[in-house]
Amino acid sequence: MKKIVAISILFLTLMSCKTQYSMIDGSIDASTFSVDIFEEQASNAPAGYGATFSNFLKDFVISRTKLNLSIDRPDIEISGKISQYNTTPVSVQSDEVAALNRLTVVIFVSVINNKDEKQSFESTFAQFSDYDAGQDLSSVETALLEDINSKLSQDIINKLTSNW
Repeated sequence: MKKIVAISILFLTLMSCKTQYSMIDGSIDASTFSVDIFEEQASNAPAGYGATFSNFLKDFVISRTKLNLSIDRPDIEISGKISQYNTTPVSVQSDEVAALNRLTVVIFVSVINNKDEKQSFESTFAQFSDYDAGQDLSSVETALLEDINSKLSQDIINKLTSNW
């Protein structure tokens, strides 16, 4: 009899515990989003990079959150501009030749939350990726931008979902 009571209590305890996992923080009360094409203000950014980043961000948000893309009155509107796109040497060897170069992208992002204005924000994000100085930027730029776009998109989602 004690075993049955103990098992019943254990069963009821386990059944009453409920853990819910979601891909996006529960602090956002939204189901739809839109991303405008990011304006290219950095003169040395590749042509069309604003549109490329915008499309990357859309796919990133769709794949990592519960939000659905919407053109008609979205809950969250994301827009921005590419403000800097620079390459600089970061590791100089003894003969004063760079061993590594760094591609840095800085973006300004504006997020309007139409369901909760307090969660709207404007912020600047910067990310970089290093590459061997012996390589031509044009030969590695696609891979570098894939890495940078991923980091920037994650920064945007983190800010969007954590309210920091």
